[in-house]
Amino acid sequence: MKAGPVTISGERVTLRALHPDEIDEQWQEMLNADPIEIVALPDEASFRARLARSGHLDHQVIDLAIDVDGTAVGRVQTFLPPDRVDQPDVYNMGIGLKAEHRGRGYASDALQAFTRWLLAEAGASRVEGRTDPENVAMQKVFDRLGWTLHGELEDSGRTWLLHVIDSPNLAGQDPKQATR
Repeated sequence: MKAGPVTISGERVTLRALHPDEIDEQWQEMLNADPIEIVALPDEASFRARLARSGHLDHQVIDLAIDVDGTAVGRVQTFLPPDRVDQPDVYNMGIGLKAEHRGRGYASDALQAFTRWLLAEAGASRVEGRTDPENVAMQKVFDRLGWTLHGELEDSGRTWLLHVIDSPNLAGQDPKQATR
């Protein structure tokens, strides 16, 4: 994998490192997030420090802006849950779009490009995504892109639906097509 910041091209979005001036906006998005979108509000200093390192994969963790025509419309990231530290080839991802940019296909495009990159370039054999049972829109995105509902899990006192995709599920597709 190349040393510089990661940039991934989708059909309509570009996944790229966050610019320093976008970190405040991302923090505001976290403060105003619908409870079905996040497990818990993170520590502000840790969140800002994490986003300052965006664009670089480090121990299964990366944060990228979802860019449409030069504007960050959301963010996609991987994280390492405590129950997965012994599985270096399993990546957990999350995605969020600003409310005014939902329903336009940006989440599908970003998720597809990001998943292909994780499987082709980052060493993932499986990518997992957790959704609140009420987040039907995201469940439809996972389903449309060929992810499988793997069951329920408990985390932070809440029930989540676990969606997974393994590298064989992308057979016949060129995973490098979405990277540059």
